[in-house]
Amino acid sequence: MTLDLKRFERFKDEYLAKLTSSTIREAMIYSLDGGKRFRARLIFALLKTRSIDEKRGYHCALALEMIHAYSLIHDDLPCMDDDDMRRGKASCHIAFGEASAVLAGDALLTEAFRVITLDEDLTAAQKVSIINDYSSLAGAEGMVYGQELDLKSEGKELTKEEIITIERYKTGCLFKAATRAASRILEDDDLTFYDRLADELGIVFQMQDDLFDLTRSTEELGKPACSDLKDEKATALAIFDISELKDELDRRFAYIIGEIESHFIENFDILGLIQELKDR
Repeated sequence: MTLDLKRFERFKDEYLAKLTSSTIREAMIYSLDGGKRFRARLIFALLKTRSIDEKRGYHCALALEMIHAYSLIHDDLPCMDDDDMRRGKASCHIAFGEASAVLAGDALLTEAFRVITLDEDLTAAQKVSIINDYSSLAGAEGMVYGQELDLKSEGKELTKEEIITIERYKTGCLFKAATRAASRILEDDDLTFYDRLADELGIVFQMQDDLFDLTRSTEELGKPACSDLKDEKATALAIFDISELKDELDRRFAYIIGEIESHFIENFDILGLIQELKDR
């Protein structure tokens, strides 16, 4: 791909460096370090379909990475999934203590919305729309709702539809935040297409994670392997065996690629990102 993540990482580091020096800021920096930046890169790749410089998406991308990082911090807490590793290193609450981790998550979530307000390239109406999108998709009607469903599913047998619903909310909503942000910047009102694309991306991403939890090592994952099995999570492997799940992923990726090819003329970067996701 031609996307230059180094520029975005510099933007992120410069923004965080301006925050008041504190343990919480260090925990925020620590938690934002690493990761594949798929959601941020989805914004950039979609902007490229209209030949718009990815820099136009930096504020929205950083805000989304902050929301994602906050969700991971809280996910790893003892009261949630109780995971000691994230992105190949100690989880935030292990590195900084549980109280500081909670506060770092709180700070990341709230700081995300300030980041959007500081984007000088967005109109006031665009800022309001993106903040509304992010808050609704990350909150009680979006990602948080999916996390609640995920916690309540532990130890239960769910239907395929129920599991897909969890994945659509738990993971798909932040992908939808990315596609919504791009559509707002592009001033493309075809939200139905962008939402459908995000739903599918969220589902395949989570299905892959379900598969990797069982088939990859802790070193490969950067977090404890078989943690879903340990926690008796309702995952895609409750409704597919490994071979069936791989076939399901192939089918869904083929659909995503077909949708992108039919919608975008300039699709090199977005198709490259999808292929990287498929091959991860």
